[in-house]
Amino acid sequence: MKRLQNHFIYFAASRLRKLGVNFNEEANNSVVEMLDAINHLDNHAIEFSIEQYPDGSWSAESTNVNGIMTGGRDSREIPELIKDAIFTYFEIPAQLCRDDLLRSDNEPATVKQTVHVGA
Repeated sequence: MKRLQNHFIYFAASRLRKLGVNFNEEANNSVVEMLDAINHLDNHAIEFSIEQYPDGSWSAESTNVNGIMTGGRDSREIPELIKDAIFTYFEIPAQLCRDDLLRSDNEPATVKQTVHVGA
């Protein structure tokens, strides 16, 4: 129930932003602390190891921040669910979860994939 409520709040806040509402995310202490923590990491990034399984499902675990992990059934969900996992880890309120706080358009994304060969 809580996840559904947060999804609704996130969606509503995104729509309100498009209408010109400013939530002033960058001034929120939780957001400032999250961005500061990320900037103090090597490469100023949270890195993930992503494993994809034969049924199309996947899991992702941060390799440089303990405790951030997520997964899903469809690889198209990877960016959205990784951002959700990061916001959740840093306890960012749903209305302040703005995708561009975490990744700019031209930043590279690294995906580590493990391939297992069956006998």
